[in-house]
Amino acid sequence: MKKKKPTDEELAQLIKGKTLSVYWYMLRHTEPLTAREIQRGAKLSSPSLSMHHLERLRQYGLVDKDVHGQYSVTRDVRIGILNQFMGKGRLMVPRFLFYATFFSSLTAAFITLAFWFADWYSAMLIVLLIFACAIFWYEALKIWREQPFPEGDD
Repeated sequence: MKKKKPTDEELAQLIKGKTLSVYWYMLRHTEPLTAREIQRGAKLSSPSLSMHHLERLRQYGLVDKDVHGQYSVTRDVRIGILNQFMGKGRLMVPRFLFYATFFSSLTAAFITLAFWFADWYSAMLIVLLIFACAIFWYEALKIWREQPFPEGDD
């Protein structure tokens, strides 16, 4: 009898700490990886520790192992902090980055146009847009710093 795969809510409770870091590393690298590559990339102390976390992920149905001993992600679930990221592979960025970029572009365009329509409504709108930009950039950077695996450690 086949074991039932855990739901996303159950996975959020089961996958934490180093196991989440290993899963994050694997999500960022779409090609199959060996336990040693994951150990080096995820900065684990030994390949056996890497195997332990990989087997946990495999037990939950998130990764699979091929005949060559390489692991690959079979199920992309966004749990915990991973909910705050969008994209696939190396292009995983915080959701707030899109809002921050949109509002920054909107603010720059409106400031350019505001020179022709200089009134207190325009000034008030510019202040509100700058405030929105600051909030979205702050949130995007905060989420970026909370990612399970620091950027640039490949």
